[in-house]
Amino acid sequence: MEQTTTTAGTPAKRPTFITVLCILSFVGIAISLVGGIGNYFTYSALASTGDMFGGLKTDAGQDLNNAMNAMAGALGMDYGKMATAALVQALLNLPILLGVLMMWKQKKTGFWVYALCEILQPIVPIAMGLGLVGGIMATVGLIFAIVFVILYGVNLKHMS
Repeated sequence: MEQTTTTAGTPAKRPTFITVLCILSFVGIAISLVGGIGNYFTYSALASTGDMFGGLKTDAGQDLNNAMNAMAGALGMDYGKMATAALVQALLNLPILLGVLMMWKQKKTGFWVYALCEILQPIVPIAMGLGLVGGIMATVGLIFAIVFVILYGVNLKHMS
């Protein structure tokens, strides 16, 4: 455990652990933002065509495209909803970034902004009614969100 002492007029030194968490968060936010925007355009294209494989046929003459689209429908993969969910998740990275920047400056308010948006982000697919796919996406996202919120929460004592 690191202990910091401050004198009047000198800001407290940011603990190394918070620095590492913030850097990991900055990288994760960048990846999530770019991926979310890319997913939005991909799912939007699939929603507008309604055709996953462009009418690809197998050698046996079966329509692989219809089979894959039927399977996607059974799993709750509504491409229009998935596009909206991807965009909402990508945009939630902006307040998450704000929260991380505030924690970088050792402000407790940043933790609450971060925690709220980080927990909301994986709930979006479920709220959009994306079925099994949404549940899987939410579970994976929620695991990482909870771990990071706990790690930042343990360090709240170093923030003002």
